[in-house]
Amino acid sequence: MGWKNYELITFGCSHTYGTGLPDCWNGKSHGPIPSKFAWPAKLKENVNFKSVNNRSLPGSSNKMIAKEIIEYPYYTKQSVVVVLWSNFSRVTIYENENDRMHMLAHMIKKSHINKFPKVWWQWHSNGDVDDFKRKIKTYYEDFYQEFDAIFDQMIRMNYIHAFLSNKGVKSFHLLSEHSFGEHKSYFNKFMIDTIKCKTFNWKDDFHIDDAADKPQPHPGLLSHSTFATKIKDWYFK
Repeated sequence: MGWKNYELITFGCSHTYGTGLPDCWNGKSHGPIPSKFAWPAKLKENVNFKSVNNRSLPGSSNKMIAKEIIEYPYYTKQSVVVVLWSNFSRVTIYENENDRMHMLAHMIKKSHINKFPKVWWQWHSNGDVDDFKRKIKTYYEDFYQEFDAIFDQMIRMNYIHAFLSNKGVKSFHLLSEHSFGEHKSYFNKFMIDTIKCKTFNWKDDFHIDDAADKPQPHPGLLSHSTFATKIKDWYFK
């Protein structure tokens, strides 16, 4: 099948946005637009899509990714969607269409509490930072359950697949196998039969090399280029 008349639309978190790549790191944070070296741009070149629209947002939870997919208004029958889903443990609670409380599990670690500037905490909390830190600790220590997060993601992916199919849009999904813990068989058992979902190995398929935001780097140039080639082989030969 030829793809030259199709627009590639991608969704995900910083690993899709290209955080840490040469044009997407200012020494403290990612750039204002997705990197031209990130895997979506490379995949566009490799497959010869007509265009690419990288709709990812660094730090996104899977609920945030799903919301972005649902609210995107410009799908056509010539759209192809590729979603690199994020870590299942990221949690977003929406107060309304725009305001949210966004939590990442590593935020409760003492090594991270004082690592990030106040503006970073404010962006995630949309409110009082100290109160937000208390809520994070309470949520992950008293309420978070791995199976519940995996069950939520199973429902979310099934819905997004059906939502896009109903619009005549082809979608392809990517998940890191470490996301499942011990519940992968349950997850797979209840997925819609027609969904195209590739479970990949993080180190083997999207190895983190020396990105600009080291010593804790996101994937670098070689990683994104390699990952784009693998996605082509998995879905667009």
